[in-house]
Amino acid sequence: MELIVEHIDYFFAREGLKYKVYFENSDIFLDLEYLKINNLQESGSTYLALLEIEDQCVIYPFIRREFQYGKSTYYDIITPYEYGGEWMKKNNKEILSDFRKTFNEYCLENNILTEFQRINPFQTKNDFGDKNAQFILAKDNVVIDLQKSEEEIFANYHKNNRRDIRLAIRNDVTVIQENPSKESIGRFKRLYYKTMDAKDTSEFYYFNEEYFEGMSQMSPEKLSVFTAYTNENNIASCALVLKKNKVAHYHLSGSDRNYTKLCATNLLLHTIAMCLKTEGYDYFHLGGAASNQEGLYRFKRKFSGFTMPYFVCKRLINPKVYEQLNNQIIKDKDLCVQANEENHFPLYRKLIELE
Repeated sequence: MELIVEHIDYFFAREGLKYKVYFENSDIFLDLEYLKINNLQESGSTYLALLEIEDQCVIYPFIRREFQYGKSTYYDIITPYEYGGEWMKKNNKEILSDFRKTFNEYCLENNILTEFQRINPFQTKNDFGDKNAQFILAKDNVVIDLQKSEEEIFANYHKNNRRDIRLAIRNDVTVIQENPSKESIGRFKRLYYKTMDAKDTSEFYYFNEEYFEGMSQMSPEKLSVFTAYTNENNIASCALVLKKNKVAHYHLSGSDRNYTKLCATNLLLHTIAMCLKTEGYDYFHLGGAASNQEGLYRFKRKFSGFTMPYFVCKRLINPKVYEQLNNQIIKDKDLCVQANEENHFPLYRKLIELE
């Protein structure tokens, strides 16, 4: 039993190729090709931890972020965008527990203080009974069950959604599915940035040029670009859909507010669901929404009453050093920390921002 922890690039080099077989059955968010592209826009570096036991393997991708304070350097880790967590082809609690114990030791040895996981709803929530790990139900995620018939799927939509889809069709909205390319991703990117600007979205969601360049070269079987056009051939809405092993994810989207009344996004999502069903996918994961995006969440719920729990996990790897660091920053900056700031994780990153 050996824990292997290497940068994502290692698994594309000759010595790392032997591990690729373990990723064949994974979700897209644990896919090597996606992880390498996602690494282009992360604020840290993407690593993969693997624990092999005979013919079984635990896979865990994570982003290692550096934090410097005074003369000391610390690290914390988060899951890559958008979901993650420990994964193995067939869950084995004993092996997963061995992995967590070994990985925690690795973190302590490498001055990693905290870990934040956004757990994929399609993966098991691995609660190892660690008193320093807090699992929080963030939001139920909306999922369309594509194993139902097309008639059942449409009938399960909210009546207003069915009305709006029919309205989009009457408005001559058409939806096109394309493979990733410089042209298709370029069109998407322009509307996506425009949408983020209109919503005054946080910098976190402004994926960089390198990320979109990487997406333009992604394998067509793992990424589709869907675009809804008006009858004048203007783009009303668009979406990137990540897909692998029977599960597809509504990844990023954009829409032009000038065409809201056309209900193009309703038809866009419906068309995506039907295309995915034809391609043999079992689930179309629409996701959830941030606490300040209840309107978006209500819109997604119009497509399905089927939801899956989405958890995040806050884990203190080294509680003692974590507390000492926070207290030192509070003392040095003469801060009075409020409850809403204490909920930020890891706290020391928020403290540095405070005056």
